[in-house]
Amino acid sequence: MAVLEKKQLSGFIEPRWMKAKCVRFWEIGAIPCILGVWLPDFVGQYARLAAGEPNYAFPPVLTYVGALFLFAACAHAIEEMGFHYKVVIIGGWSAIALAGLSVVFHFMITPENLNVMLALTVLCIGLCAYAATTMFYMTIAKAAELGMETRMMRDQMFVLVVNNAAILSGAAAVVAIYLQAEIWVILLRLCVILFTVAWIACRTAVYFFKTDKSIGVFFAKPPDEQFWV
Repeated sequence: MAVLEKKQLSGFIEPRWMKAKCVRFWEIGAIPCILGVWLPDFVGQYARLAAGEPNYAFPPVLTYVGALFLFAACAHAIEEMGFHYKVVIIGGWSAIALAGLSVVFHFMITPENLNVMLALTVLCIGLCAYAATTMFYMTIAKAAELGMETRMMRDQMFVLVVNNAAILSGAAAVVAIYLQAEIWVILLRLCVILFTVAWIACRTAVYFFKTDKSIGVFFAKPPDEQFWV
């Protein structure tokens, strides 16, 4: 019987992360992304700030840190996979820039410019969340396209609908802040709830991705040369 040997090819291919590593980074980033919005309760703190009370308001920085892990995982999971990958990169870097701007505007808030700067801060936070969720949505959409799984497709549409509803609520909150309408607190709280639901749906998609055996292969640890394609 002939002994089969691996075909030697010239050139160089930089392998992507293993599927298991992408999942690990998603799981590491998901917890701070969700909890970071609620633990500091920046909505309640900004409401106290607007009322002239002592507060410890600060943009959800813990969420920003978690989103960096998600960005890395999304970018490597569908690296160079056409349009979806391009949107992931644009969304990820946009989220980073908007997160930075939210912190800058936060420190520019004074009693004299409270309405304008608070509105800009909340606007940046909302757009950051929208860009990050869109980044994740495109990754889910690509996985759904490759695997043709019904559960992933349904999750993809759910994230899309809730994400758009969240940004509309956030936009209404920004306008209400600028107009000094007290309803802005309710609208901003609704925005945070909707984004939280969207992120939980994204986390559910990670489980679907982890257990999906129709995309590529379900990697065993050895050999080390295996990689997610």
